[in-house]
Amino acid sequence: MKYPHTRKDNIVEEHFGVKISDPYRWLEDDNSPETIEWIKEQQRLTEQVLNENPDRAGFLARLQELADYPKQSCPIRRGDWYYYAKNDGLQNQWVTYRRKGLQGEEELFFDPNILSEDGTTTAHIAGNSKDFRYFTYRVSKSGSDACDLWTMDTETKTWLEDKLTDLRHSGAAWYKDGFFYSRYDGRQDYQQQNKNQKIYYHQLGQPMENDKLIYEDPENPLRYNHPYIIEGCRMLFIVSSQGSSGNSILYRPLEDESAEFQCLFEGFDYHGYPLDSFDDGYVYFSTNKHAKNFRLMKVDLAHPEEENWVEIIPERDYPLEDITPADGKLIAIYIKDVQSKIEVMDKDGKFLYGIELPYQGNAYFALAKKDYKEGFFGFSSYTRPDEIFHYNIAENRLSFYHRDPVKADVQDLVSEQVFYKSKDGTAIPMTLLYKKGIRKDGNLPVLLNGYGGFLIARMPYFSTSNIALLEKGFVMAIANLRGGGEYGEKWHEAGKLLNKQNVFDDFISAAEYLIKEGYTNPGKLAIMGGSNGGLLVGACINQRPELFRAAVCMMGVLDMLRFHKFTCGWGWMVEYGNPEEEIHFNNILKYSPLHNIKEGVRYPANLITTADHDDRVVPAHSFKFAAAMQDKVNQDNPVLLYTEFQSSHGPSNLNKSLKLFADSYAFICKYLGVPASN
Repeated sequence: MKYPHTRKDNIVEEHFGVKISDPYRWLEDDNSPETIEWIKEQQRLTEQVLNENPDRAGFLARLQELADYPKQSCPIRRGDWYYYAKNDGLQNQWVTYRRKGLQGEEELFFDPNILSEDGTTTAHIAGNSKDFRYFTYRVSKSGSDACDLWTMDTETKTWLEDKLTDLRHSGAAWYKDGFFYSRYDGRQDYQQQNKNQKIYYHQLGQPMENDKLIYEDPENPLRYNHPYIIEGCRMLFIVSSQGSSGNSILYRPLEDESAEFQCLFEGFDYHGYPLDSFDDGYVYFSTNKHAKNFRLMKVDLAHPEEENWVEIIPERDYPLEDITPADGKLIAIYIKDVQSKIEVMDKDGKFLYGIELPYQGNAYFALAKKDYKEGFFGFSSYTRPDEIFHYNIAENRLSFYHRDPVKADVQDLVSEQVFYKSKDGTAIPMTLLYKKGIRKDGNLPVLLNGYGGFLIARMPYFSTSNIALLEKGFVMAIANLRGGGEYGEKWHEAGKLLNKQNVFDDFISAAEYLIKEGYTNPGKLAIMGGSNGGLLVGACINQRPELFRAAVCMMGVLDMLRFHKFTCGWGWMVEYGNPEEEIHFNNILKYSPLHNIKEGVRYPANLITTADHDDRVVPAHSFKFAAAMQDKVNQDNPVLLYTEFQSSHGPSNLNKSLKLFADSYAFICKYLGVPASN
């Protein structure tokens, strides 16, 4: 295959006695005319190859057909109104509706599709006033982390003139006639390293330049600082973190702006999250300090020292994922073997009763105020359409409310959980999805997916996109790798920093299990992953290229020696390590996808995807990785770069999402030899 010409510069740097070549650093400037032309040439080649597959258009048509059904989110009561989002089928963005009372007449509240002609501008609620009169939305062009904060008057459904611009990673913590929010000073270039995040207060009706500085920490520029106000407590909390592992909590009275912030929770070795207050002067918070799976604590803010903390819910041998105060009770959701387990307790942590899920899967609870006597549970699984149940808290009564009417027969879908041994003997859970009647003949097409990082648990979810592959006889395998949150902080720690290789071993062992157990063989096995999962794919095709036939690496963290130099990448050093420290440099260099490509080796067919507005994992990761692979590897299989436009860290609208997955699946089918017809 003839790839576009890619200039190579003679850039060599020495790190701890090791010389590192970086010939494609010029691709980090993705606004330069040379880079833009290179991206266009790469995309033309990718389109040419994808168009050779007769299944490309058919996959997109099938995904559109499968997705074209009305969907609805859990209602959330805010004052007299119930708000919920709907999608009539193929709308690019979900539309918010509301009704007064559950039986009231439905009315359109806000349609974000009107914010851009192509439906790529996203809008999500970032906060609301205490009386629900005002909602503040986080508005992002192309779905990027860069955003504005817009405020809507819910009575008139019109935007106020208050529009705060050029923000990142900010919510809106409302107090009186305004809100606290986070911002970086000066205009932020989308690749610029985010530094010195401060807390400001914005009063409605005032220009942004008049906003009052509330908190800053110039001695520690590489930290996130977020304001929180919790119901029932007259305190402003500042939660600071250095990334995904650990945070601190400061607080002061809301009414006393001259008061010094006090420390509730020291950073940064553990997590602590302020939740609520049943009694003024006390606060509940969950933490994994001395409790790897989290526990719930109560503290008197007049005496916040750790020796005065009171344990309300002790640690279990499985993780506490979420806890919601509700009608004088506590609704706790745990994760047990990658499934939700729900318990209701009184405010002192005494067990009252459990709530049985309608099936084994993933659950979440939607409630806006703790004194409401009702809320809604959302349930999801791999094989059943999403369902919503109304929950009467006072009476402990769960009743069916809504099920999405999918346009596919799901009766034949099977979800099977298995456990396999990783390289060091650790048992790893994995879910296999397939249609009834498959025969393990060692020749089934398999798509293996994983993530393994940032304490994120891969929980069951329903996706019609999966059905398009299952219809073609695929087995879809989702491996719950170490580094995630499926078994709490111990599971996370076993796959981070100097233990990161465990994640790749877990994924490789999943592939070997699927082959050994007679599902497939290396010629029928594809892998796919995004973001940290893209790092996973890149590392594993370097370490075991012969094990896979095709790979889709989506928006991956691939240049592990420079990830910390862009946008919020520094926040991942707690996960991967600091490349500028020798012990972590030596560890990272062993698996960094960009730096471990093998000359002349026959790699699986590769589709490397990114987006032009990705300001989280900047596209330079994918650009440099694709260029290096095209230059070095055996040319039997293609290395294609696929750039989405007007998108960010993931597709910015439904149409782009369906197209990306259709192209990825068609690519996989082509190289696994799956026929175009069903």
